[in-house]
Amino acid sequence: MPGDVVGPIDHYLASLRGQASDQVAGVYAVGSLALADFSSRYSNVDLVVVGDPPLTPLQVGSLRRAEKSLARAGRPGEVWYTSWPEVAGDAGTGADAALATPSPLATPMTRALLRQDALALLGPDWPVVGYDDAIFRAWCSTCLDALTARAKGLLVMRRAVTPIVLEASRLAQGAITGRLYSKSEAGEAVGSIVSTRYRRILTDAVGYRRGARTSMYWGPFERKYDALMLLRDLKEAADRSRRGSP
Repeated sequence: MPGDVVGPIDHYLASLRGQASDQVAGVYAVGSLALADFSSRYSNVDLVVVGDPPLTPLQVGSLRRAEKSLARAGRPGEVWYTSWPEVAGDAGTGADAALATPSPLATPMTRALLRQDALALLGPDWPVVGYDDAIFRAWCSTCLDALTARAKGLLVMRRAVTPIVLEASRLAQGAITGRLYSKSEAGEAVGSIVSTRYRRILTDAVGYRRGARTSMYWGPFERKYDALMLLRDLKEAADRSRRGSP
């Protein structure tokens, strides 16, 4: 775990124990921390807290104040409070149901992370998690559609383009393969889905997320063009997969 988040997490866990020491059954780091892809430029701290019995609204309200210690560089931490029955329960009866009624675990991606990649800070290393591959794929596809639609005015600055490119790559991989990738891993692997002409924009995005200072582009508008074309082709690839087309 990156050293600069150990202190904030320990501070939050101390508050959690103070509020509900006898109820805390599990605490898991998810998101980029769990996927070994934590970025000092972009990442925040994401946790799942399992209460047995579930924490009361009053307890959660008090802990919301303690969550402020998880903020980094203006990015607030995110904590989801849940219970073992909800974690292990059915993820839904179908993709439409899951998309219409969001889980207390935030999204199907959070549930997928908790199932296979979560970093256990407290509790069993491998919790039993209800999961449906079809729901995860459909959610990724729907989120990719929404991301592509709102990226029409994609900003030209590298710091704005990078997270959009990598999130689109991850969503496309999830929609097509059902596999959960980190953002950096998705940027490196998505070349198997789209043309090699996008190698530069993908390399540029992964490099910037990992701290690179130099860019592979001379100017921002060429980067913007490549990013928009990549999003278009990723969406088309996901649509073809959804239709069962080659």
